Amino acid sequence: MNNKDLENFAPVESKNKPEAKAEKKSKKPSKIVAFLKSRNAKRGSVAVMLTVVFVAVVVGLNIIATMLTNRFPVLSTDLTSNNVYELTQPSIDFVDKLEKDVDVYVLMEEKSLEAQGEYYIQVNKLLNAFEQQSKHINVDYINLATNPTFTAEYPDVNWQNSAYLMLVAHGDEYIAVSFDDVFTYDQEYLSTYGEYYVNGQKLEQALLTAILNVTTEEKVTVTFIDGLGGLEVDAFSTLLSNNAYKVEKVSLLNGEISKDSQFVVLFAPTNDLDKDGYNTLSNWLYNDGNYGRTLLYVPNDTVLDPMPNIDTLLEEWGMSIDKSWIYETNTQYMTNSLYPNLISIFNYDETEFSSGLKDTSIPVVLMYCMPVSLDTTQASSLLSSSDAAVKMPLDADENWDYNEEEPQKLVGAAISTAGNEDETKSSNVVVFGSYAAFSQSALSTTSFNNSAYILNLFNTIADREDASITVEGKTLDSAELGITSTFTSTILAIIFRYLVPLAVVTVGIVKWLRRRHR
Repeated sequence: MNNKDLENFAPVESKNKPEAKAEKKSKKPSKIVAFLKSRNAKRGSVAVMLTVVFVAVVVGLNIIATMLTNRFPVLSTDLTSNNVYELTQPSIDFVDKLEKDVDVYVLMEEKSLEAQGEYYIQVNKLLNAFEQQSKHINVDYINLATNPTFTAEYPDVNWQNSAYLMLVAHGDEYIAVSFDDVFTYDQEYLSTYGEYYVNGQKLEQALLTAILNVTTEEKVTVTFIDGLGGLEVDAFSTLLSNNAYKVEKVSLLNGEISKDSQFVVLFAPTNDLDKDGYNTLSNWLYNDGNYGRTLLYVPNDTVLDPMPNIDTLLEEWGMSIDKSWIYETNTQYMTNSLYPNLISIFNYDETEFSSGLKDTSIPVVLMYCMPVSLDTTQASSLLSSSDAAVKMPLDADENWDYNEEEPQKLVGAAISTAGNEDETKSSNVVVFGSYAAFSQSALSTTSFNNSAYILNLFNTIADREDASITVEGKTLDSAELGITSTFTSTILAIIFRYLVPLAVVTVGIVKWLRRRHR
């Protein structure tokens, strides 16, 4: 390698290399960086962080609370004035005594049920409350579309009727509960628009009735005599059926009273018994000396002609019916009705049949009641008027004056008992002078004790524990906060309208002043 070649390998200094600066100038920080490092930014970031944490905690607690109340409805609080989302005390008392397992199958998914509207939400919350109240009640939601084999397990239900909301079962016993059993509808809306508009619910009554029916092992049979004309008795028979009595109808012309029937009802007939019918009832009461049976007779005040065979049967048991009405003149016994003299309350006389009532301060009301005359050696009064009542003739005209009648205590309902010599076996004949006392309006109201008294009478005679159920339905019309006191509402208004905003403003001013003077 020559000298020229060595020159090619010699390092050459770059001509473009800048001269090194003696000192590198420091860069000035940006405004953003400066703000982030400032005291205000640090305080602000802490405030934001605290706000985020607070919101997260509130949201988390809300989610947890929702999950807990959905899982355990008993943890929720009903602030409505009439507690529309809570069980009534009669329901609580009933299920607390329940000792048999009951399955309640709601025939749709829970979300689908609540999607139907407010009353369906209310019903669902009450169902959950039942399940939480008793370990013996289990509520399941069944989608029939995805569970087609479910209906095959309950062949006695008419599944062609799609109007069933739920099915209640205990062992081999089951009963389907319809939408009509659970909800009430606006009849005026229905007649005007031809559509059903729900305006109330009676879930508690419907469910408790179903539970009672499926858990009662031995049902007492009640036979209604048919074929003698008279009025419809649907409300009364429904009351008995709902309270675990087996109800049947029979005509004495072509049928027989079943041997296991303990009660026979002759309700407001327009025609008299024939001789064979009279003998049938008389022999049935005697029961070959075994007794143990009860006839309930309710006369019809629209019939003025005598009914000799029925009258003879009653006379044999020491009773008769006067062709008149009980006209009450004591204002303390009158009701708030258009005809308070003829629609009045009555005293409880026979304590055996009233002592089992939950509340004897609630009276029984009898409407257009025919007085029952008694042979006191055989019969006794169940319900009686005041001492100031008079008899008003059924055919009285506008000239009739009650002041011309004799005031007296009159009997509205009575019982006669007869049996063997040692009184170990007996039968009864019970007479109520008012068929209107068994009407739907009289039996459904909680203002009077008609349904409770009649059921207690049947239960006492049948020697059956009183498990009668009467729960009033609820509407959402008054589902507002339960604040009825003017003082309470005024205090709450002052707190939320004035004190809370003032407190927030005060805290804000104090915080601002403290930061400014630091």
